[in-house]
Amino acid sequence: MSSITIPVIAKLASESLLSLYPVFVKKIGLEIPVQLWTRLIAYIAIAALFVNWSFIRSAITSPNAILLGVVTLIHIYVSYEGFKYLDSGVSFSLFNLYPFMILLLSRAPWHPAYLIALIGFAIFVYDNYLLSHQLIATSDKTEGMENQEPFTKEQEVKHQNDLNTFRYGVVMILLSAFTEALIYFIIRRVKTTNHWDHLFISYFPGAVVMTIYMIFLWIKSRNQSANEDMKESMENQNTQSGFNQRVLIALLLNGVIGSVGYVSRFFAAYRLEAKIYAILSYFGIIMAYVYGIVLNKEQMTGLKVLGTILIILANYLVLKK
Repeated sequence: MSSITIPVIAKLASESLLSLYPVFVKKIGLEIPVQLWTRLIAYIAIAALFVNWSFIRSAITSPNAILLGVVTLIHIYVSYEGFKYLDSGVSFSLFNLYPFMILLLSRAPWHPAYLIALIGFAIFVYDNYLLSHQLIATSDKTEGMENQEPFTKEQEVKHQNDLNTFRYGVVMILLSAFTEALIYFIIRRVKTTNHWDHLFISYFPGAVVMTIYMIFLWIKSRNQSANEDMKESMENQNTQSGFNQRVLIALLLNGVIGSVGYVSRFFAAYRLEAKIYAILSYFGIIMAYVYGIVLNKEQMTGLKVLGTILIILANYLVLKK
């Protein structure tokens, strides 16, 4: 086995795990704030095993560390919101616009790849518009309404709501890509060669904020329970039991994804050339589509494939330069 084989396998494994998040966000059945808390706590617990504590103590309250934590918390929130409202592959493809945002923030000169990426983005928007129309038409045929007008007022409202949901998801993913670009610059100001230090500092402020929020929710829940009758109390206990199970599952899954996913990514990053590493990163987009189709029954269209190819091509052209 060649020296490059194991790092390549590690990189592919990391992308396969991390591309589970769009499906995870939809399937776990928890509100976004609770999902944020489980991720932040799980990642902090794992990173704490590998950090340089003397560095953490000196850096954790620095302005750059606090800024990194705030931007990271915003990044995770808008990412989860985007994952919630967009198909898995689409969200991952659009997220990969962040290298162009890094270049724009770096004031890099214009590159034709920017235009290719924008065309890919426009194709996703157009595909969603067509898909929304198609779903309404299919619904009409199912109900035996082929001879009616293409759009009633009710259908137009539904169509508009679908478009608004898609637009919201797109805005959230674009904000996710933008905050990822910001993290690239901020993290370089936190001087350490141990990437677990970066991970811990990135997640620590958010973990504190979300833990306080979870305590507030717990106190609120306890106060409500004190005012309930016996029947309501039993029903809420069953609901709480299911909630606790989902939280535990979320913590365990975040632990596995965080530990194996990021350790594999760090392992590969140190052993692969930048070009090979970047190209293999696009495997995550493929796996996001696979997970979405298999687990969420999401539809694959030719326009989605074309939009994804254009964004990957644009990334490759910039990297090649």
